[in-house]
Amino acid sequence: MNTSHDHPQASTPSSQAAEENCAAPLHKRTIASEEIMAGEKEIWIQHGDSIYRLCETKSGKLILQK
Repeated sequence: MNTSHDHPQASTPSSQAAEENCAAPLHKRTIASEEIMAGEKEIWIQHGDSIYRLCETKSGKLILQK
């Protein structure tokens, strides 16, 4: 499993804004999309009482929809 301290990324304005909305642990856990998607093009994620759809586009990008 890769972690952010193995592969540091430059902080961008959009990533800084996202971090402001999340708890910021000292070491952020990183999970490969291949591990999450497990060969599927679409998965459903339950978060609290909500269900989210995570799908991979034809161009290989991920889209998360509520």
